[in-house]
Amino acid sequence: MALKRSRGEKIFNVINIIGFGLFSIVLLVPMIYILRQSLDVGVGKAALTLWPDKASLVYYKMVLTDKGVYGPLWNTVVITVLGTVGGLLVNALGAYTLSRKDYAPNRFFVYYLVIVPMLFSGGTIPTFLLMKEMNLLNTLAVCIIPGLASGWNMVLIRNYYNSIPQSLTEAATIDGASEFYIFGKIILPLSKPVLAAIALFTGVGCWNIFTPAIMYNSDPTKITFAVKLREMIAVQEDMSRQFEQMMHSLGMNSANSNLTTEGLSAAMMIVSIIPIILVYPFLQKHFAAGIMAGSVKG
Repeated sequence: MALKRSRGEKIFNVINIIGFGLFSIVLLVPMIYILRQSLDVGVGKAALTLWPDKASLVYYKMVLTDKGVYGPLWNTVVITVLGTVGGLLVNALGAYTLSRKDYAPNRFFVYYLVIVPMLFSGGTIPTFLLMKEMNLLNTLAVCIIPGLASGWNMVLIRNYYNSIPQSLTEAATIDGASEFYIFGKIILPLSKPVLAAIALFTGVGCWNIFTPAIMYNSDPTKITFAVKLREMIAVQEDMSRQFEQMMHSLGMNSANSNLTTEGLSAAMMIVSIIPIILVYPFLQKHFAAGIMAGSVKG
């Protein structure tokens, strides 16, 4: 028999639903507006409506026919794949070291190699000089290598490792299993929830990477999709020239058209979030379990 909820619980649930409903509206309305703007070709200027006056995919055709988009898009895909896989490997191995209570230097690693870097950094100038000395400037590696190790991710994964019964690793050790065998065959298969959550965090961060790409790269062939999107939105003069070139490539006359640069920028924004939307459903079932276990267990 279902438990009867008290009056206070019912009031709390109603307030909770209303609050999250309003919060969802606040998040969804800007996204719907951008989607409307990317589809609307019937209004020559911005209109505060959520439904297109005349829907068309012409802005998306302009994005797909612009060869200047494919280079930054490919760079971002490479950074995202290598950064996510490398970040998972580095943080999972580091977290395994931190979780081993029988490892003598554990306290040193936790406090001086994980906690301190989370709180303090060398600053912009020393970091730039470090990237220069490592010959990472004007390379895609400058957007990958510095972000591989994350103290926050290591702590989350370490806490999840601590929730795994220690008897499993002890039994494997007695049977003569090596540390790499224990890590690869026992720890990793049992850590899919937290690794899926970390993969999502890392992947989104790599996909949207902007500051390192614009700060350490002066080579236009090494820019990322986020930098390209910023150029299309912020650099209005170049954007207008590029916009006219895109329209001419589609056989359209810019003088007799309601198309705007804002609509093209909106289409670019929608294209930039499509990969995340496609990947999230596959990781969502592990997301909550991984974060909760990694934050509660000590």
